[in-house]
Amino acid sequence: MHFVKKVPTTEEEKAAKAKVQFKRSQQFLHARDRIVSKRDKGEFDDEMLSLTQAILEKNPDIYTFWNIRRTTIEQRIEANQKIQESDIGEEEKTKSAQKLESFLSGELYLSYECIKSNPKSYSAWYQRTWILERQTTPDFKKELEMCKQALMMDCRNFHCWDHCRIVAKMAKKTKQEELEFSNALIEHNPSNYSAWHYRSVALENIHYDKKTGSLKLDDSLIASELEKVMTVFYMDAEDQSAWTYTRWLLENGNGKEFLRPESATPVELITASFHGNNTTLVFSRAVTIPFLLTFVDTEDTSRWRAFSSTSPNPSSSRVWQYLSDSPLRVVISKDSDENVIWSNLETPFINKSRLETIYDIHEVPQPEYIRNLLENVQILVEDEKKDEKTKNKWPLYMKTLILMEYQPIRSHEEIISNLKLLAEDLDPKRAELYKSILSRQKLNHSIREQFERILGTDSDQLVVRYAELTSLEGVEFLAGLVGNADFQGNQLKEIHRIVLPNVHNLTISENPIERLQPSPSLSHLTFLAIAGTQISSIDAVMPCFQTIPSLDRLIFCETPLVEKTEELRKQLPGVRLIPHWL
Repeated sequence: MHFVKKVPTTEEEKAAKAKVQFKRSQQFLHARDRIVSKRDKGEFDDEMLSLTQAILEKNPDIYTFWNIRRTTIEQRIEANQKIQESDIGEEEKTKSAQKLESFLSGELYLSYECIKSNPKSYSAWYQRTWILERQTTPDFKKELEMCKQALMMDCRNFHCWDHCRIVAKMAKKTKQEELEFSNALIEHNPSNYSAWHYRSVALENIHYDKKTGSLKLDDSLIASELEKVMTVFYMDAEDQSAWTYTRWLLENGNGKEFLRPESATPVELITASFHGNNTTLVFSRAVTIPFLLTFVDTEDTSRWRAFSSTSPNPSSSRVWQYLSDSPLRVVISKDSDENVIWSNLETPFINKSRLETIYDIHEVPQPEYIRNLLENVQILVEDEKKDEKTKNKWPLYMKTLILMEYQPIRSHEEIISNLKLLAEDLDPKRAELYKSILSRQKLNHSIREQFERILGTDSDQLVVRYAELTSLEGVEFLAGLVGNADFQGNQLKEIHRIVLPNVHNLTISENPIERLQPSPSLSHLTFLAIAGTQISSIDAVMPCFQTIPSLDRLIFCETPLVEKTEELRKQLPGVRLIPHWL
């Protein structure tokens, strides 16, 4: 007789699974209710440990049960502490301490098993850290090796990274040992972004100067670190991690401040000038009134007003005006209380050296490591050109950043070409970023050509025509020097972001502007040219004109507004309207 094994059908399989699932859920609910009941009664005993362990081994993310378990463990620790403080014999004390250590080691094993089932269980990693902090003689070497193995399997396990940092601190690892730890992980996986970040933090801790409150890496260190990342580049030039680390290295060199953010630059007075009804102060960074008052001979806070491209009423700004009929006395040098130099602003104070840095008037010497990096990056750029299938932005982007910092004058055309290539082909998703950088480079180039004249006393004019400007970010540093501005033929779409509060003549003709929004910075205009723009309605300009009571002449040739000249004349009876070229 032959027996045929019955193969379960799909419905039977579902029923069987449902039965098993129901049984498991009932077991879980029973265990949960028992745990809660015991907690409410304050019964933190061996049964509590057994119940929580059974559930956590299957689901290590129930942090409530970990909390209950820690309460149970704390009672064990307190009991041992009482024994150690009692008058019983040393043998009993030793047995109690050993028993507790063995128990805590078992807890480490439980957390290890939970982490194996879910390597990203925050609760299990936290439990492991908590236990190590309470062990008398934790095995840090074994713990760090476990972290190393876990990170080699998953370099983005942030819970493990947090645990690793805490353990390294508990073990009092030297910064050099932490660098070696990052080395092992980077060699295993050069794309391990977290390992590169870990390395940068270790270097910060080693080279941070508490006296100056700054981080400066010396040239030899940067050179050796760049050799490490160049090895990665030649293996995989598309690896973002090493490129990000490279930029961090260059930002913290002892030489030029490589593309440092505004928040990292020192606060300096850039210009101070008097304009008949106000004193204008321009700073290298946004400052508040309390800080501002340390630079002037008045304690009055009511007459100050700030100007910003992002807010109509900023509380912090680079550009401030003090309304008065006479100039303030301004501190132009404040090295110490014994060395304070004042100026009464009979002529404008100009921090020329700082303006030269802001607008790249002079190129700075390149460190040897920059020359080497530039050569290597150029090789990668050429290699990328040979492979038409790849579109790797990183080599060209890094080369462009270096040229912007160290060769902004002689490599201006190449910088512009590179930025356009990045925006249009290699990295179109970040096109606006590259256009913004390109606009600033074009602005700097134009200002370099007029720099000495702008700083002179014979002219207050700034002319930047047909330069592809998409914004005027950076022009605010000249807010105390420019009264006549011409930005004709650019790609500006708005004027309310122009921070030139002393400008009286403004030309923005042939820009793709459709509307003029009110701007506190332009309230002193007497002349405005908007010819060739896309402004088509009275409503698109009147809100702005109503905030410019001093407006005397308006040129709006070759705009749709020409057809509405009569209506515009009724709205602006005191303004000379020029709808046609003479």
